Amino acid sequence: MKKIISILTIALAAVGCTIDERPELPDGRVSDLKIVVTPGEVQNTYLLRTNRTDVIGFWDLGNGNTASGVNSVTAEYPFPGDYTISLKAYGDNGRTNDVSVKLSVTTENLFLLNDPMYTYIAGEIGGAGKTWMLDAERQDHIGLFNPENISDRWWGVSPNGKAGCEVYDDEATFILNSEHGQAYNYVNNGKSSTLNNMTPAMELYNDGAWSATAYNLAPTNDYIVTCTPPSNMGWSLSQTGGRYYISFPPTNAGHGGYLFYFCGWNTQYEVRAISETHMKVLMWSTIDGKLSLRQLLLRTKETESNNDPIEWIWSKD
Repeated sequence: MKKIISILTIALAAVGCTIDERPELPDGRVSDLKIVVTPGEVQNTYLLRTNRTDVIGFWDLGNGNTASGVNSVTAEYPFPGDYTISLKAYGDNGRTNDVSVKLSVTTENLFLLNDPMYTYIAGEIGGAGKTWMLDAERQDHIGLFNPENISDRWWGVSPNGKAGCEVYDDEATFILNSEHGQAYNYVNNGKSSTLNNMTPAMELYNDGAWSATAYNLAPTNDYIVTCTPPSNMGWSLSQTGGRYYISFPPTNAGHGGYLFYFCGWNTQYEVRAISETHMKVLMWSTIDGKLSLRQLLLRTKETESNNDPIEWIWSKD
């Protein structure tokens, strides 16, 4: 028995001496991803592509638009400015390195704004802008809807039903011209209204760009935040699946704009219908982990507020 054990011990020792440390195996992930920018034939258009064709990219074009599932995309920049283009991509072995580039556009090409939705929202391109207000005399100018079924209206504000919550004198101006670019000017007369939930109220109150100094409850139980809108705000328009969305890029100090009834910085603004004088906006928000859907009915500043029927030029309803 001792002889057998000795032979086994020697054999194991011999095996142990012949095994090298296992080398580290490369994971094969793409780590050299780059963005290649090529000017297009049309002024202020650019072809953006990856240096690798074996990846699927998810782009932030820096102009308010995105592109998903492609490794090349054509981007348009009607206004001069510095734009940050960001890319996240995936290859066969997982996520690649994230990359971004700065694109400096020194000229303008307003002819790129050929979608009539721009002029419906901002008025004549090159003009002073178009100013919108809540249509306070109209039934359901603020409404709450079932986010799972937008035809299911849960609740709506009666004419002037938000009197006392500092929202009916607010003005939102969308601008498209050479002097200011794609600018957004919001006048709140020193006070902004948020819904009757502390979470969005604190989001607005704590945002550095809005210079808030106080908050309190209105007679309607909505919160009123004493604050000043930033002076350097912008806006962008994007289209996905036949639907239009307005976005407000952040400023250097914090967040940018919102529309009238503040529901949090993660709110997505969908243009649901529009005419020369009226606009219906759906506000998709996640508040305390729950999806919320509200509707705004807006009128131009020059349009009288009433309950007359609206002849929509374009509508998704």
